[in-house]
Amino acid sequence: MDMYKMAIIGSRETILGFKALGLEPVYANDSKEAVESLYRLKKEKTDGGRNKYAILFIMEDLATDIQPEDYKKLSADPLPAIIPLPSHLGSTGFGVTRLKRIVEKAVGSDILK
Repeated sequence: MDMYKMAIIGSRETILGFKALGLEPVYANDSKEAVESLYRLKKEKTDGGRNKYAILFIMEDLATDIQPEDYKKLSADPLPAIIPLPSHLGSTGFGVTRLKRIVEKAVGSDILK
């Protein structure tokens, strides 16, 4: 049985260490490259036809510039989940904002206040 994989998208110096944790590093220097990588990884399937990746982490500094239409398309399906992480530049609040929206949609109210 194939196991799901996880990948992380960001600049080389930011994400290289995550490889030691078993994440597949995908290097992107700007949000355009990051979006292209997200679409490519989202399309990858196993031989059995299911998604290859369960989670795609992306550095917040790249995720904040993703156009709303692209983010909506990329996060429409349950898998892979797209999770923004703070980069070496610090948190922009983007990941927390997205998490609040997801929880509010699932639960019906903002329980993370």
